[in-house]
Amino acid sequence: MNNWRRSKRLKTIADLIPDQSIVADIGGDHAFLLIYMAQDGRLARGIVGELNRGPYENAKRNIQRMGVQDLIDVRLGDGLSVVKQGEIDYLVLAGMGGSLIVNILERGKEKLTQVKGMVLQPNLNAKRVRAWLQRNNWYLTKETIVEEAGHLYEVMVAEPGKKSTLYQDAMLDEELLLEVGPLLWKEKHPLLPKKLAAALARKAEVVKQLGRGTTDAAKKKWAIERKKLKDLERVMKCLSKGFN
Repeated sequence: MNNWRRSKRLKTIADLIPDQSIVADIGGDHAFLLIYMAQDGRLARGIVGELNRGPYENAKRNIQRMGVQDLIDVRLGDGLSVVKQGEIDYLVLAGMGGSLIVNILERGKEKLTQVKGMVLQPNLNAKRVRAWLQRNNWYLTKETIVEEAGHLYEVMVAEPGKKSTLYQDAMLDEELLLEVGPLLWKEKHPLLPKKLAAALARKAEVVKQLGRGTTDAAKKKWAIERKKLKDLERVMKCLSKGFN
């Protein structure tokens, strides 16, 4: 049962949350993250939010089995509807797509006014998450990449404040920094080249498929995606110089 404690992804997320915080993990599934923190004596109080009855019951069973039911509450509901205004210090949205994270944040914006910080881990489309944070005056304080079981996971911490200047860079424009990650780029994260190599491979395949189109719309789409591919190739070249 405790094999999950060895998860680099969960440990990374937990380590980014200040000790003795009140934390809501929306879509917490098995509730392992908050159980992990509770067993280490780092959790003031936790809320696991689940939309579906199956994961909700699963989380309750795991919490009771681990004896931390006095610290962690499991609630059935959609997104941030399970938390009250001013009830939590930190919000976690992890292990889901970037589009879903943005949807949850957008629909629950009124619940974020007193939140001190968020730890976000999109499985894909992290660019959309960064763009939402930038539009809504949340600034990134930390970005990292975790490799586990052959997968690369981007993890970011955001705090409320004014619009960030992180996207002002002499070499890359805002659009590229939203894709790459401004702090991953600035700090030259050691796993960033591997992440970008995977993104390049996916983008090259998209360009290849679009290149077979014959309509004007298909050709226009191909030109847009080809430019994105060239931009990513330029970033990779810049990174390779930085790592040499």
